[in-house]
Amino acid sequence: MTFSRDEVVDIHTHILPGIDDGPATLAGSLALGRCYARLGITRVVCTSHYIPGTAWTASREIVLQKMAAVQECFDDNDVAVTLLPGMEIAFHRKLIERLERGELLPLAASARYLVEPTFGDGVDELLATLATLSGRGYGIILAHPERIPTIQEMVEVVAGFVLEHGVEIQLNTGSLLGRFGDDSRRTALRLVELGCVQYLGSDAHDAEARRPPDATEWQELEQIVGHDQLRQWCCVNPAGLVGER
Repeated sequence: MTFSRDEVVDIHTHILPGIDDGPATLAGSLALGRCYARLGITRVVCTSHYIPGTAWTASREIVLQKMAAVQECFDDNDVAVTLLPGMEIAFHRKLIERLERGELLPLAASARYLVEPTFGDGVDELLATLATLSGRGYGIILAHPERIPTIQEMVEVVAGFVLEHGVEIQLNTGSLLGRFGDDSRRTALRLVELGCVQYLGSDAHDAEARRPPDATEWQELEQIVGHDQLRQWCCVNPAGLVGER
C-alpha cells in the first residue's frame, strides 16, 4: 500500500517570513509553499519560534498578520496550500503565566500547544512545569524531544512521564531519516518503540537545506514506521488538531 500525502497536515513548519530562522522574505515562503504543493501536501501549521529573551518573540497578532499575508501570496500565485496558525513555544519560566494570559497560539483549531524543550538545560524543571500544566487541563505536544541531549540520556524516564501525564510527542521526520545525527535517530526510534509518539512534523525552514521530505523520503519513512503508523501520525492525529475528526 502506498502512502498518500494528500491527507497530510504538517504541524511543525517555519514558513512565515522574517519572523525567526525560517524564510527571510516572502519569496522564500513562496518557494517553500511550492515545495509542499509539489508533494501534494495542502495544509501546514505555521509554528514560528517563540523564544523569550531573543528577537524571535512575535506576538500572536503578528503571527496571524504574517500568515494572512503569506496566504494571500499563495492564493495569488496558485499555490494550493492552506496555512493554519500556531507557534513553537520554547520552554521558559513564564510559560504558565503567558498561557493563562492567552498570549500564545495553540495549534490550528485545537487547544494543544507545541512546546520546545531547551537544548542546554536539564529536564527536571520542564517536566515539573508540564505536570502542572497537565493538571490544569492544558494540552501539550513536545516538539522534537529526540533532538535534546538531556532527553536522549534519559529517554525511558521522559517516555514514562509523558504517558502518565497525557503529554504528546511530535518527532521530526528528519530525525527518523538521519538528518540530525545518530543520537536523534536512535532516540526517535526508541520513543516509537515505547509507544509515546503521536505526530510527525517536518520542522521545515526553507525549500532547500531544511525542506520537507521529498517523495523518496516519504517512501523511506513508510518503510521505517509502516504505512498505518505513518498515516496515523501525519494524517489522522493532525486532522484532530484542525477539527476534522
